[in-house]
Amino acid sequence: MGHTMVNKENVKLRIKELIDKYNKIVEEKRISKYSEEDTKAEFIEPFFEALGWDVRNRTHLDEVTREERVSKGRVDYGFRINGIPKFFLEAKPLKADLDKPEFAEQAINYAWHKGCTWAILTDFEKIKVFNAEWKTTDLRQSMFFSLDSNQFLERFDQLWLLSKDSFEQDL
Repeated sequence: MGHTMVNKENVKLRIKELIDKYNKIVEEKRISKYSEEDTKAEFIEPFFEALGWDVRNRTHLDEVTREERVSKGRVDYGFRINGIPKFFLEAKPLKADLDKPEFAEQAINYAWHKGCTWAILTDFEKIKVFNAEWKTTDLRQSMFFSLDSNQFLERFDQLWLLSKDSFEQDL
């Protein structure tokens, strides 16, 4: 039990560092300079590494896949445990408007086509988690939860649901 608590504190520290970095970029008005690639490399990948995922596949081959083919497109990331897809993630650049329905539809469709329950849409500023088990025209029905980066720490228990630990324990 103690091990997990220490772990979570480390995770919180790493996520706080990313939030601080993000806030500095906003303050300096550099947010529009961030492409999707920059956002993935500097925020999204370190964020999921903090949550315990082997984003670079250093020890687990294909735990996190990039640009995976899905029906008529490519999903930015697939996250797996023992080869079984746990969620697919669609990344957008920092300045993206995640409320655009087509972004959510894209993420949900990718997961749905792969028979995967969870779809995540993020630009780091915000994370939206959708249940992709059924198709619906009302995206709010598919929304499991949504967090702004300024809520990551205060709603950490919810954020922790995206950790590798949570998926391994099927929380």
